[in-house]
Amino acid sequence: MPVDKPKAGESRDKYLNYCIPIEVESGKEVSQAAAICNSYYDKDKMSKITDTSAKVMARVAYDTKFRGINLKDANDPCTDGYEQYGMKDMDGRQVPNCIPIQEPK
Repeated sequence: MPVDKPKAGESRDKYLNYCIPIEVESGKEVSQAAAICNSYYDKDKMSKITDTSAKVMARVAYDTKFRGINLKDANDPCTDGYEQYGMKDMDGRQVPNCIPIQEPK
């Protein structure tokens, strides 16, 4: 369930305080809701960057930070062609361990 974008000048903490409960209410786990809301906040801030090189660097940082999180389907955190096999540590946080789907032989 998409939450409203952060309001102009709104702090991350204030946004997360109302975003996370909405995502949890829609059926997501707290950790996943937090990741999704942080992603919404970062993406909104990134959309306001006007300098091209700064925008590219922000997109690279965003993709690295939220790698492995599929915001389209909370029940399947991996992208197409991959399936979750437990969790792994990435940059000091737990994220889904997505491995390629192997067809039976």
